[in-house]
Amino acid sequence: MPAELPALTERPVYPVMRRMRRAVLRRLGRWSRGAYDVRLVYDQGQPIYKKVVFNSDRQAQQVASALSAFGESIHVPTLRHQADNAIWVDYVAGHAFDPHAADQPEGVAECFTRFALRPSRAVALGETGLADESHQRLNWLLNNAVIAPRLADTLAARINAFDAGLVLRFGFDYADPIAANLLTRADTGQICAIDVKNVRQDALVGLGVAKAHARWLDDDGLRRILSDWQSQGLADVVAAFDFIRLYERIERVARQAVTEKRSRGAIRKQNNKADKLEALLD
Repeated sequence: MPAELPALTERPVYPVMRRMRRAVLRRLGRWSRGAYDVRLVYDQGQPIYKKVVFNSDRQAQQVASALSAFGESIHVPTLRHQADNAIWVDYVAGHAFDPHAADQPEGVAECFTRFALRPSRAVALGETGLADESHQRLNWLLNNAVIAPRLADTLAARINAFDAGLVLRFGFDYADPIAANLLTRADTGQICAIDVKNVRQDALVGLGVAKAHARWLDDDGLRRILSDWQSQGLADVVAAFDFIRLYERIERVARQAVTEKRSRGAIRKQNNKADKLEALLD
């Protein structure tokens, strides 16, 4: 990476009212640790970089480290520079990702497979603590009347049914694969994960796919990904995917409920949350 960047023109991505609100929250110390600003960097009117400004130097260093370790890829913007609490990555031209496009299964499978094939380490389920985390979350949901005892017991039994020796992999994953965080590249037509703060190292491989499947990835798309993984030597991730999907759903529902109780003093749409977990039993 270059030690310095040339003097270029910056323009904020977010509208002025959003920036003003963030400035006030930052001054009051209420801007969340995960918050960030995005600016486009232009050279003679052409966007060439995206500058991401984090809440701390440490956040910027963590993201820069993950991108550097991931390496250059058509599926992730390339890191060009990091200084203080900001990073610069290549600007990627393209159009909004359409989950319903005819080529969605192939393009999405290629992107997620590139993440999964990066170096990873194998760990037995019993050594990860993830089953215990899921039990703790179920207990919290039960104690806060989000789920009924029958559902809690059934899901707990599902967790206990997994062999403690089940192999999980920890490596690169895309932590928040909502459709808005993906882009169809103008140059190649391939899918690019543009929200670089969600490129994670030492994450549970397959968790991002489970999140995508819960939001927009259809069953055909999921089967395409799992088939690719099977053929690419990732049979252990495929074998563990039922646990990964169960872990992801319990974690997501519990996190939403905890956030609502902390920020609002009450948990909203409890039946809806229970239904999301009930769907795991279908």
